[in-house]
Amino acid sequence: EMLKDVHRLWDRNLGRDDRLVADHGREARHPFLDESVVAFIGALPMDVVTMHGDKWILREVARMLDLPRCAGFKKRAIQFGTRIAKRSNVKHFVSNRQGDGTAAYVPS
Repeated sequence: EMLKDVHRLWDRNLGRDDRLVADHGREARHPFLDESVVAFIGALPMDVVTMHGDKWILREVARMLDLPRCAGFKKRAIQFGTRIAKRSNVKHFVSNRQGDGTAAYVPS
């Protein structure tokens, strides 16, 4: 299943994120998708990867680089971390709770 996710990453996630970021005149960078990083993580035993959650390796690296604040950030998908999904839901459905994820984002 994880291999399927890797193969469809561009279609399901990165394409959407790229359009979202480009709409604001920026270019997304994905340093953790570097081939050497992906190969390193892929070579680890599954129990090591899943032992502490899916971001523990990145958090440990941040701590080693003396970035404790970054290591403690809450994990969020790009569309939620920027609050863009909430703005779109409010615009189309009047409230975030009524949104069903089907509305296209329309810049205000």
